[in-house]
Amino acid sequence: MLPYSTIYIFIFVFVWIDHLNTQLPCDIAKFPHGHACQCTDDYCDTITPLGTLPFGQAALYESTSENAGTHRLTRLTNLSFRKEIDPNISTVIQINDKTKYQTIIGFGGAFTDASSIVAHGLSVNLQKILLAQYFGEQGINYNIGRIPMAGCDFSTYTYTYDSVANDFELQYFSIEMDLSIKIPFIQSAITMSNETIYFFGSPWNGPDWLKNQSNPVGTLNGVPGDKYHKTWARYFSKFIEAYEAEGISIWGITTQNEYSQVKDFDGLFYTTEQLADFIRIDLGPELRSKHPSVKIMTYDDDMVLLFLKIDRMIQRNRTIDQYIDGIAVHWYATEDMTFPDFYELFLTKLEYPEFFYLPTEACEGYMKINKGPRLGMWKRGIHYALSIIGDLLVGASGWTDWNIVLDLQGGPNHIRNFVDSPIIANTSSGTVFYKNPMYYAMGHFSKFIPRNSIRLGMKVLKQEKQHARIEPLKIVSFLTPMKQMVIVALNHDRITTQSVQILDSNQGYLTLALLPESIQTIVYDVAL
Repeated sequence: MLPYSTIYIFIFVFVWIDHLNTQLPCDIAKFPHGHACQCTDDYCDTITPLGTLPFGQAALYESTSENAGTHRLTRLTNLSFRKEIDPNISTVIQINDKTKYQTIIGFGGAFTDASSIVAHGLSVNLQKILLAQYFGEQGINYNIGRIPMAGCDFSTYTYTYDSVANDFELQYFSIEMDLSIKIPFIQSAITMSNETIYFFGSPWNGPDWLKNQSNPVGTLNGVPGDKYHKTWARYFSKFIEAYEAEGISIWGITTQNEYSQVKDFDGLFYTTEQLADFIRIDLGPELRSKHPSVKIMTYDDDMVLLFLKIDRMIQRNRTIDQYIDGIAVHWYATEDMTFPDFYELFLTKLEYPEFFYLPTEACEGYMKINKGPRLGMWKRGIHYALSIIGDLLVGASGWTDWNIVLDLQGGPNHIRNFVDSPIIANTSSGTVFYKNPMYYAMGHFSKFIPRNSIRLGMKVLKQEKQHARIEPLKIVSFLTPMKQMVIVALNHDRITTQSVQILDSNQGYLTLALLPESIQTIVYDVAL
């Protein structure tokens, strides 16, 4: 018979292992617009790990509105494959593992000044809990981070890395203003993550002395190839080198945030032709010479007229091709996501398949009619899922959210351009933050679709006509490097449950029941 001390050890180990594999449910906080999950120093919900999946079964994670139980990436009972088709199911879709599309780069968000300041306003322990929600093992596995190059609207003031007039040698270039809060925040995320985070920089504003002061919008002085443009190109190199000196490796850059929309000096405006010439003559040669491994992504603007502008950029002089790795796009479309610009991305990728396509910014609450945070608003999570699936289906290699955390007002923001965020923190108390539906919508993808996963084709075998104005069921599938199949399904119908069968030719049929406005992620081991 074992001694009591040994028995107690076995019991402790069993309980500890069981705790690691048990999902801590959402601590529901009710707000006028819906339910959010609140996190404190003492409690924060977690996601049940996949663990070992029995052959012939699939893990099922579900998120629903408060009308269906407030599931938030909740692990449900495993699904089992069946050999027979169910004649009562109206939609049957087959996974086509012979047809392969784009490779995934990753999913993530932006390390703005605002996010760093808000996180810093929480208790030390709660800061760690917040980062763990995105980058820890029980979080949603972000592996992309966008970094504004100096100030942006989500800063408390306008600044650049070199304010010394006519410093064309950039001798006074300095990231000192990032060292106290922003860079430690990023470094903590790196420490938290079990994988490499791909960081990319995006410029907003350039030093005033590089800009044309007679122009009502912020444009670079001179023409591509001159000292102003050469200095601005070296500014990118200086940023890369300065951040790498702090242990933050820069995977890529975008050439300019929203280059065609700047209306004041808090940014840089280019025509499409001007941006193309700057890349071809100045920025491309600078980075290929000094930082050849850094990916160059151009555009970084809304998808409206994407094809026309990229076509003009490339056809202006085809020598630009050698300096472009990817096309960065922003999400902002119609408020209800009824007519998003997925076709623009589809057409551009069809014409220029040599580039990867990465959505680099998105958020809710940016329009005047519903500005700022709406804690718990389920519709905003559905919008995220609809946009992510739509982008993935037309060739996107991932998806990048905007601020990873903001305060209750949706800032700080020095021009009062307040928006929503997947996580909203109460900086007055410093003791609580709230996880919005957008957080869980992101997690349905980022948690389960790792880097280097490949999107697979899907074929509709059966589909009865819907009375809905827009097809309510959206599905996308991936094969991961671990030889697992990941399927994300969205029902964005507000009233009707959608029943669908997924056919895997090697294993059989999985039957899904998607409640109104719900998201499901299904994971199973492929048959080798």
